[in-house]
Amino acid sequence: MLPKCLNGLYKRHKLMKWEIFILILLIIPQTLLVNNHSTLGEPLPLSPVSTSNTQITLYDEQLFLALDSYPVSTNITTYVKVVAQTGQSGFGPAYLLNAITNADWWYQVGVAYNWPFSNLTYEPGFSMIYMVWNSNGSPAIGPKLVSFNGSVNSGDVIKLEIYIHNGQITLCAYDTITSAKASVTLTAEGSEIVTNLNLVHGYITGLMTEWYHIRPYYGGETGVIYRLTNFAGEVTMGVNEFANTSSGIQTIFYYTTVYSLSNNYTFYNLTYAGAFEVTNGYYYITGNLYPIFLNYKILGGTFSVPLNVTYTCLNFKKVTKMPSLIFANPGSNLTVPTLVYNGLSRIFLINQTPIKIDRTGNLTLYYQLQYYVSVNINVNASINGIFTTLTSGWYNGSTNISISPYTYYQNQSRIAIISVYPESQFTLKSPINLTISYVLQYYIYISSIVPVFGSINGTNSTIYTGWYNVGTVIKIYNITFYLSNETRVMITNVLPSSLIIVNKAYVIYVKELVQYFISVISPVRIYALINGTNESLTSNWYNANTLIYIENITIYGPNNSYRYLIVSILPSQNITVNKPLIIQITAVKQFPVTVISNVPVYALVNGSNESLSQHSWINAGTRIVIENITHYINNTARLIIINVLPSSNITINQAINITIYTLPQYYLNVTTNYPAYVYFNGKNITLSSGWYNKGTKIELYKIWYVNNVERQYLVNIYINGISTNNISIYINYPIFLKLTYIIQYYIGLASPIPIKAIVNTTLVTFEAGWYNKETSIVILNNTYYESSNIRYVILSVTPMNFTVNNSITIIVKVIKEYLVTINTPIQIIIYNKSVNTSEIWVPANEEIQIPKYINISSDERIFYNTSTYLINVTEPIKINVTPIKEYLVTINGVSQWIPSGTVITLTQTLPIYEQGRWEGTYNTSNGGIITVNEPITETFIKGVNGPFVGGIILLIALIFIAIILLTLRRSRPKF
Repeated sequence: MLPKCLNGLYKRHKLMKWEIFILILLIIPQTLLVNNHSTLGEPLPLSPVSTSNTQITLYDEQLFLALDSYPVSTNITTYVKVVAQTGQSGFGPAYLLNAITNADWWYQVGVAYNWPFSNLTYEPGFSMIYMVWNSNGSPAIGPKLVSFNGSVNSGDVIKLEIYIHNGQITLCAYDTITSAKASVTLTAEGSEIVTNLNLVHGYITGLMTEWYHIRPYYGGETGVIYRLTNFAGEVTMGVNEFANTSSGIQTIFYYTTVYSLSNNYTFYNLTYAGAFEVTNGYYYITGNLYPIFLNYKILGGTFSVPLNVTYTCLNFKKVTKMPSLIFANPGSNLTVPTLVYNGLSRIFLINQTPIKIDRTGNLTLYYQLQYYVSVNINVNASINGIFTTLTSGWYNGSTNISISPYTYYQNQSRIAIISVYPESQFTLKSPINLTISYVLQYYIYISSIVPVFGSINGTNSTIYTGWYNVGTVIKIYNITFYLSNETRVMITNVLPSSLIIVNKAYVIYVKELVQYFISVISPVRIYALINGTNESLTSNWYNANTLIYIENITIYGPNNSYRYLIVSILPSQNITVNKPLIIQITAVKQFPVTVISNVPVYALVNGSNESLSQHSWINAGTRIVIENITHYINNTARLIIINVLPSSNITINQAINITIYTLPQYYLNVTTNYPAYVYFNGKNITLSSGWYNKGTKIELYKIWYVNNVERQYLVNIYINGISTNNISIYINYPIFLKLTYIIQYYIGLASPIPIKAIVNTTLVTFEAGWYNKETSIVILNNTYYESSNIRYVILSVTPMNFTVNNSITIIVKVIKEYLVTINTPIQIIIYNKSVNTSEIWVPANEEIQIPKYINISSDERIFYNTSTYLINVTEPIKINVTPIKEYLVTINGVSQWIPSGTVITLTQTLPIYEQGRWEGTYNTSNGGIITVNEPITETFIKGVNGPFVGGIILLIALIFIAIILLTLRRSRPKF
């Protein structure tokens, strides 16, 4: 049987992955079905009735949960909420509990609805169904249908149980709603239920929903809920479908997944080919039903009102309280309260609605708790750290509220909080009614640069910018305020008034005049423009922002030979009075200094680098050191200082004239692609960019030899962009000199003949000489003709094709040849080769051989008739050769080469009694004439001369007859 074969397969491959054994589990029942057996395994067979007469393919879909580590011993129990559901054929599913014993026997029990038979009929309603498999993988009992002893309705919870007791095993189904029961007790094979033998024969300890269809089926079952009594740690969920055809079992699809379950709060689901199943180890659901742990959380505190939720389960509306585990139809909506009031407390739903059932697992609804806060006036407050306005309304529980001591309004008024009942700072944990006591205040702004003195409600006080209660009386006094001995402030006016009653916000402008004391220290009388008026400047009080311009008046000596100059006005000549000041005047003696120079002159004046003007006054005792600084007219022309008179180092103690002497220089900017070698100042140098004295002469070299095989050749000279051929350069102005050199290399030539070459695409007769770098030279392998019959053939050129990048010598090797002409094309032998020609070039001193005969075939040849047949060629030669075609002529076995066209007379001497003829190429009589135009073979054929011999015989006969007649005449009797 097939199960035994599969068992053997397992034994040979027991290290295979468990998926192989799941496949064995799924294939075995189908195979048995084909062999007219039934099973509650995978797949659950149709019925005990033979299926041999079934003419339709049946499709079996199985959804299963293998409990890989379930804590069982002698019993296993599950509760299943059965559902009456059918397909198009009217067939319904079976809800199965499976168990393996330690003897490797497999027991299955379940509830079947409209379970089909092989003849495509079915048992209507709910029945208990069971089947037993032995340790060989073969069915031992069933499958069998057992009727309940009472009614079983869709939606009833059925307790399925398998338990071993006293050597027996009981398979039981009990309706916990109607108390209907069906059971069977069998002899137990094994003493306990195990899970470690899962998949050995394709058996499992676990749960299964199985359903037969007459067409391929891809899920869509109504949800069915199984509940275990214990928690499973590791499980295997799978889904498969087989087609039971007349030719065997065909797998439509097959898929399994292993899950390790760590708690009862996490659901793991498997979706494949439209089928759906899910488990958390305690519940197992097959079909379209999602288990959801529904819970809610109140944010911000506690809320005692119970919360109900409405959901759809198996197309029925159900209501439950949260928290709760629900089973809901996929895609259905969950209806939950969104806003719930409890007096001055309420909660509202944070989750987005509607809430659609689109997954399994945990679903937590979040509600925000709020309390109502009542205030008698809107005030500024910090709410959870955010500053805003607190008004009567709903606020989240646990909100931190801190009422600000002041609440500000747009008209520069505010209320100052006096008290808050019951408290001003709290965490909101219940509804609250706040009573706030306050006073109205306005903002008074004092615009003054110094403190303002006056009275507030009759009490002397300093008047500050700030908030004042409504009705406050403010009076400002006119008092001069001394900030120090040198600074004072005088009040000139108060706007809008010096007496204010606070009933709105005010800006009080105190008009003030600030004055500063100015001290003047000077050795001479000082005059200044004070706010534009020329006055004598003395020490006194001056208003702030007074403009003082101190006049700098210089005192000159006789003939302007010296002068006294105000050199220092401290802190400044132009003063805006904005603080107390001491004005300090300092004067010095100066002498006139005249500088005669065509360039700006720079000097160290008392160690400080300065520019000397043409005429200047310089302090007595000043030391001047003239700096020898080159004056750049521009970036290409300059003047250099060559002498200073009276000296370059002078101390000023009288009026003096300083004379500067200069020399012009111009910048020579040299741009060259190679070093430029020139003759300069009596020697050869490499020319570089730089400054050169006016009138300098520079001689350029047109050609500069680097060595005897390399040189630089000056091809272009540009002076300030203008081309010139003049190699003498005079520096009389700035020059931009651009020189273009080409590198040339000497290319030698060792050749006995003139040669042609392509030099940069130009065909020339190549000669040894200087060639530009990067010149392309291709030596042509052209034969040189000394005359029409003497030539030189190039054997090799080294190198033949090159680019000039260094000096080389081209070596050309040739061979001399003479023209040998023959009056007619013939075969000749040269270099041990046969050539057919009438004209050929032959190397000097080379031998040629004219063959005497040329065999065309074995009986035809050409005879070359000439004066000599071996020739040593030392000059041009003309050879006369007469080719004569000859054929092999064989006459009576004797062969001889005969020239074509020869006439031959074929004759053979014979006795008179013989005659003959010639037979062969030509058939002719003896003495016949033939012409030799082809090979000829002739043989003379001899024979008797018939006419001659016949005549002789006739003559003899006549003579004999005559003799006989004569004899007879003589002997005739006479009468």
